[in-house]
Amino acid sequence: MWRRLNRGDLEGSNPLLADEEFPRPWPVRWRVYEDYEILPAPDGSDWRYIQAMGRNGGGQPKCVHSYNPLIDTPYLFLEFARITERRDPFRALLDWFERYGLLGMTEETRMEDREHWKGMNFPQVRHDDRGGPADRIEVIWELAHQYNESLVLYEAVLSRDEGKLEHALFPEHELEYAEVRRHGLEEKAEASGASWTDVLVNSALHQVIEYASGDLYIYAYPHIVYPDEEFFTVEGLTRGWGARNLLGAMGLQFYWLITSAGELAHCQHCGRIISYAPPIPSGENRRTRKPRTDKKFCDDRCRQNYHYHNRIKPDKNSEQC
Repeated sequence: MWRRLNRGDLEGSNPLLADEEFPRPWPVRWRVYEDYEILPAPDGSDWRYIQAMGRNGGGQPKCVHSYNPLIDTPYLFLEFARITERRDPFRALLDWFERYGLLGMTEETRMEDREHWKGMNFPQVRHDDRGGPADRIEVIWELAHQYNESLVLYEAVLSRDEGKLEHALFPEHELEYAEVRRHGLEEKAEASGASWTDVLVNSALHQVIEYASGDLYIYAYPHIVYPDEEFFTVEGLTRGWGARNLLGAMGLQFYWLITSAGELAHCQHCGRIISYAPPIPSGENRRTRKPRTDKKFCDDRCRQNYHYHNRIKPDKNSEQC
């Protein structure tokens, strides 16, 4: 059965949503602005970039809302990866920006740009959510296709679908590379005695890990979380994660997804990851009840389908015999 990942898979693998009480604020706050504009390259080249309207003078960009992408939108990676599958991908990309904000590839003013910090290297904790010259449309499109490729490849791994795996690993537009890669994997299968499916899954997982690691290394970082109190103790310190931009947030979400498949329960009917995360609260209510941890099905529909195909239908067939 083909495994098409959904929001529940991303929510279920997010460790920040695992506690009964809604997690304390993480150091990530991303702003969405009222309007965005696409501008030509400053040097006259043929590339374009996107930024919030008013970024270059003429008043400050108008922020319409802000959110924590690691907690409020645990499915951000999935939504971005599906953009290239839409009927009108460019319109879908613009809609995504209007809903979640820009990727944040343009850095804010760095400390080493100041004269007295020259020669010292400081990581950029936060990137600019207003966009700028580094938020190039062409690069964003490449990232969207890469995210989709990694998502489809991981779905093929979960499904163990030979056809989908071969299509992803041996691209038709790179015939020479595809043939060399196929030959190498065939030799590996013969030498190891492993099945062709196992060899394909192993190769695909290596590629998925490579995709997942890039943004994670660059745009995410470990963070020490401390209670919002005037005086706190050592016991109050906990571990957490931070993201420099939306690429870091999505990198963490994909990382959590691919490293949690062995720890999470799967629906007995459709095989999807069962989400134990509490529903994302709205308004002032920040406390929600966690779903039961002994769930065997995604929802009532899967439970009913499983019961029909495994209980009712076999009984009917036996009666006919």
